[in-house]
Amino acid sequence: MNSATSRFWARAHNDVVEADRRALVVGSGYAGVKHAEALEELGIPFTGPLSARRVMEDPRALDDATVSVVHICAANDLHVALAGRALRAGKDVVCEKPLAVDVRGAEELVAIAHKTGRLAVLAYNYRFHPMVVELATRIAFLGPLHTARGSFLQDWLLLATDANWRVEEARGGASRAIADIGAHWLDLAELVSGKRIVAVAAQLGRLHGRGTEDHAGLLLRFSDGMTGTLMLSQAAAGHRNDMELSLDGATGSATWRHERPNELWLGSRGGDAVVVGRDDELLSAAARALAVLPTGPNEARRNLLAAVYARLSGDASEPAAPLPSFEDGLRHTRFAVAALDSASREKWVSVA
Repeated sequence: MNSATSRFWARAHNDVVEADRRALVVGSGYAGVKHAEALEELGIPFTGPLSARRVMEDPRALDDATVSVVHICAANDLHVALAGRALRAGKDVVCEKPLAVDVRGAEELVAIAHKTGRLAVLAYNYRFHPMVVELATRIAFLGPLHTARGSFLQDWLLLATDANWRVEEARGGASRAIADIGAHWLDLAELVSGKRIVAVAAQLGRLHGRGTEDHAGLLLRFSDGMTGTLMLSQAAAGHRNDMELSLDGATGSATWRHERPNELWLGSRGGDAVVVGRDDELLSAAARALAVLPTGPNEARRNLLAAVYARLSGDASEPAAPLPSFEDGLRHTRFAVAALDSASREKWVSVA
């Protein structure tokens, strides 16, 4: 356990904290398992993963005085009830995305977080990849930005026999590809560029009679007029978790791809393209601090949770990337609603 996370157990919430205080992971599916693995790597004591449905039936685990932080890794339709109950019980919360299945639920959670004053973090873990942090530190190299472009492609719902609760609108929400994987790309594009998306024009596709979108093509307008294009699919054969973000500016371009997470491509007109690696001697201090631990599929989640527990320990230093907030989740829930509206009306729609 590093010094920041170990101090959490001595200083979180009270001057004296019992030695058996711990985190609680609610949700026993893939996300819950991955949160548990990251907590194990960090040396954070925890209980779970517990079945979210069972906790809904008997929520006393959320009131446990030995629990300081609750990780909500349940199906989307349970986020508001579980995260809201945990916040009201005085717990800090890390919630998987999307924050809620609709804007009303997301607004409710933001209001509860504000009222209780607890730390409320959304699991946008990709912003804690070392080379994403490096891209953010080098953004000035690109000059004034004019274009953001990218994609997020998966294939795990390609077949009619591929079943998951996410395809059920009642559990996953009205949007799937946009709310589930698109939100990660939107988060990175806004964070790294420093610009907000203000309007969207969307075209959606659905397979096998499903009610939620399997793929989507999105045109984006950012706050200063910067344009963007995004292709999303959970039915792109051969693509496991293939996210790519490219930013084009007046003097340079940059690309980061999740399938090659330890590389950052930088290009300029008239010059050779440069590929910066995580072991590059010119890596920024912020990225280097994240790159000291071994890489792996759970690296970004581990880095995010390390930043969360460092904050809870009383560490006042700035994390390598800002902690993603419930407000970020609310904004992207509003984006998903706007995109669905755009596709239905076949026109540009402003993002509220």
